[in-house]
Amino acid sequence: MKPYLDYIRSKPCLICGQSPCDPDHLEARGMGGAGDEMKDYSCVPLCRSHHMERHSFGIDGLQKRYSHLKLNLWKDAFRLYRDYKEKFCRKIGQ
Repeated sequence: MKPYLDYIRSKPCLICGQSPCDPDHLEARGMGGAGDEMKDYSCVPLCRSHHMERHSFGIDGLQKRYSHLKLNLWKDAFRLYRDYKEKFCRKIGQ
């Protein structure tokens, strides 16, 4: 799902607002992640530093660490996917 991952990369980091961002897969893809494109829809944009933090602390740990931001990474992933579908897929009739 390269177009969707490019869409995620185009967004600022959910924590600090920096760009560029890595698409951080909330659902583990395993080594290399080949053939598991459905998990791309569980991505959120995080800068490299916060992406590494998320891997160190986990989803709950990162959300607690930045509790003042009221992060909910799964809700953000869903919102981003919904926004992507509304913006791009309706244009091409999908």
